[in-house]
Amino acid sequence: MLVRICFVIISLFSISNQSAYAQQAKVVQDFPNRTIKLIVPFTPGGPADALARPLAEALNKKYGYQVIVENKPGANAAIASQFVAKSQPDGYTLLFASDAGMSLAPATQKSLPYNSAKDFVGVSMVAQLTQLLFVGEAVPVKTIPELVAYANKNPNTLSYASIGAGSQSHVAFETLSRMLKIQLTHVPYTGATTALTDVVGGNVQVMMSTISGPLPFIKSGKIRPLALAGPERNKAIPNVPTFAEAGVAGYESRGWFGIVAPAKTPPEIVNTLSKNIWEIVHSEQYISQVIDQHGFDVAKIPPNEFPEFLANDRLKWKNLVSQMGDVFN
Repeated sequence: MLVRICFVIISLFSISNQSAYAQQAKVVQDFPNRTIKLIVPFTPGGPADALARPLAEALNKKYGYQVIVENKPGANAAIASQFVAKSQPDGYTLLFASDAGMSLAPATQKSLPYNSAKDFVGVSMVAQLTQLLFVGEAVPVKTIPELVAYANKNPNTLSYASIGAGSQSHVAFETLSRMLKIQLTHVPYTGATTALTDVVGGNVQVMMSTISGPLPFIKSGKIRPLALAGPERNKAIPNVPTFAEAGVAGYESRGWFGIVAPAKTPPEIVNTLSKNIWEIVHSEQYISQVIDQHGFDVAKIPPNEFPEFLANDRLKWKNLVSQMGDVFN
């Protein structure tokens, strides 16, 4: 009798497992069959939106289901990151991530409502970027040496904008100011759009950001670019030198945007998304109409290398921030 009972229990367990596997297989096979949310941790109209919305439109066409962009700005990407981390791991809620929330926030904040190393799985890089140093048109400088001379001659008169305390633009400028031995007052904002507006309006004088935001103001003469923090010039602003060309050797500040999903998302769904997103962001249309138009760099880290890249990026920012003392405390 006992043997029969054990056999029945084992059989039921086996049937239950088979049913669960079959259901999981059907979920994977049917993906996607409803709306996908792409959560952007930044304010509408910023650099992330410039990349995310065309990507969502391309995925709409490919899947035949809506891929909607939902902005959840705040707390250096922590609000959006926590939301996605706690979402169902089914591929229908994705985070439009960047080094801001995945690597920099863990390095600059003592506690976060998510764990960037454990709560997410890398899907695909979308684009890479280089930080640009620029000033408002009222600042009488055109080069890095002129900025240094002006800052030293006029102490306590220049301020610089960032998109938040502990953000990449904050870290980038603090690192640079130490190299140049200048001091400017930090004015943190909650997003790139409002920060740029104040640079254009003269309320703050200096800023570092991705190229896409200031690009229209550069073309109109409202903003004057000084140098690019990357290894080469950008075709969107070909006359702007790199920091190395401007006489500041060894200074770089680069970042990335990409897609991550909640941990435990089925590998088959991750692979489907990875393949489709990588194809889109490397298509001729996306590169010419999005990447090049907004001054981004084409993503060079393929999906199979993205998880390792994320781990290395976290370590890079942790080491950099640890060298800067209590600036972010």
